[in-house]
Amino acid sequence: LPKPGAKMYMRFTTFERSLHGIMVLSFFTLAITGMVLKFSFMGWAQLTSGILGGFAVTGFLHRAAAIALITIWLVHVWDVYKKKQASGLSWFTFIMDKRNSLMFTSDDLKDFLGSIKWFLGRGPRPGYGRWTYWEKFDYFAVFWGMAIIGSTGILLWFPEFFTLFLPGQSVNIATIIHSDEALLAVAFIFTVHFFNTHFRPDKFP
Repeated sequence: LPKPGAKMYMRFTTFERSLHGIMVLSFFTLAITGMVLKFSFMGWAQLTSGILGGFAVTGFLHRAAAIALITIWLVHVWDVYKKKQASGLSWFTFIMDKRNSLMFTSDDLKDFLGSIKWFLGRGPRPGYGRWTYWEKFDYFAVFWGMAIIGSTGILLWFPEFFTLFLPGQSVNIATIIHSDEALLAVAFIFTVHFFNTHFRPDKFP
């Protein structure tokens, strides 16, 4: 809890928190239905699918959540564009602003090295900035996920169309990439991201 009289800063607007809330719901839906589809041969997956209404319904929920997540991402990109336009700054200046930008800067390297020294008891904890280097990593992981998981998911959704100009084995390759990258994303979110965002001693509860 903040100390009495301490100055508080609002990091996210109501609009941004609303987007994140919808993203959380869509991600949980994708994680649950995706793992059920990936491990459909397992008893727990078949039981979960039965509770959801069968594998056909599970697949529908997975695609519906994917549409929601893609939409939220596009809305966020549009919101960033509007903020850049309102700032009157060039793209480079807007993106590289050390005070507010989520882009990695030289300060993040200093903070990272400072964190290592702090972990080893060789120096004080860095002051960081508005966004820490691990939060910036989380942010760009979404863009990586949209590019890799999103593109392969769309290919798997419409294989007949894409194999009109792509070789047939692209579907098998997309299945592996989509499935394993999604598993990695779920593991990261439920461990590293949850700990840093919610369960770290200086933040919990």
